[in-house]
Amino acid sequence: MTAAVAATGLSVGSAQAVGTLGVVTKNLTYRCTFPLVGAQDVAATVNITFPDSGTAGARITPGDLNITATLSGAIVNALRAFQTATTEGTAVADVDMSYGGKNLTLGISGLKIAKQNVPPPASPPPTMPVSITGPTPSFIVYEPGTAVIKAGTTFTAKVDTRKADGTPTALGVLNVPCTVKATTPAQDLSLATIPVGGTSVTPPATGTSPTGPIDKTLVYSCNFPQSGPVNVSGRITGSIPATGAVNGRLQPNLSIAATLPSSVVDVLRANSAATVSGKGVADADNVYTTTTATPMSVGIPGTVPSVAVPATGDLTATLAPAVPSIALGAAGTLVISAGQNLVGTFTPLLADGTPTALGTFSVPCTLNAGQNPALGTITVS
Repeated sequence: MTAAVAATGLSVGSAQAVGTLGVVTKNLTYRCTFPLVGAQDVAATVNITFPDSGTAGARITPGDLNITATLSGAIVNALRAFQTATTEGTAVADVDMSYGGKNLTLGISGLKIAKQNVPPPASPPPTMPVSITGPTPSFIVYEPGTAVIKAGTTFTAKVDTRKADGTPTALGVLNVPCTVKATTPAQDLSLATIPVGGTSVTPPATGTSPTGPIDKTLVYSCNFPQSGPVNVSGRITGSIPATGAVNGRLQPNLSIAATLPSSVVDVLRANSAATVSGKGVADADNVYTTTTATPMSVGIPGTVPSVAVPATGDLTATLAPAVPSIALGAAGTLVISAGQNLVGTFTPLLADGTPTALGTFSVPCTLNAGQNPALGTITVS
């Protein structure tokens, strides 16, 4: 699995051989620490879709993660005491996964806390529902077995508090760490058990890992509407920790700057596109080795911020994958490589902000053969 593991989304290029999708709903209670009021119980309802089975070598794609958390009246009163009118922010939710005799925890980033109005005073103090949503990782395993997925014990939120006029409150951005509340009996954190059938499939080669910061250019063959297949250079930059401790948190950071050739950009210009933005999913191929090696590919979703379409020449667009943190459950090594597949979804806009005639389109890309895709190796002890 990858340090970049855990970001879900559908990446093209791999067959989808999964069973029936089913919605999992789980009610959990977290103990969250807030400024002023200290540790408070927060009830949360988790909803996510999982397939009931998978096949070795085929992509398994869970749905988006949806969490509704309910803040107590004491928390709402504390927010109101600082003239807080609205809250919104980001969150990271841990997910525990086991497969092939390996255990790891993934910190799924890229979750959004929707903007929410703080309720007016009342007696008793009203509670406040908060919606948290975001994509989760897709994955491909290459050997038959069973994937067990559970809610992790840790959840962290960053909450931006604003007054009615939109200015920050004295609270600013709240860092709210949460852990699953200890109860007797313990809360059931199980989300899904996915049997993976079929026969073993040869995983992609990982290549030879570099040392130090990542700065690597790889070439992909990408299929654009109207212009067809073209080669696109993707410059991957970032960092991957070289070492870590068992069950310690590791955070890789990666960014992909893709240079679209003029032949592709000409299509945007011909349709009077002023800007283009979107999202994407980049695969990471990983091998986690303890006494045995377990390969896995993970599709990491991310955003493509808006970029101006130049009057002439190429265009560079950046995919910022929501790379999860990872904690490995046993000593060993984790080799991380750029995956074989990447897909972008783009929406070009006119100068007035309305869509062009191209609408929203997807661009599937495949890594060209003969390149060294390795990004780094983490040694955990």
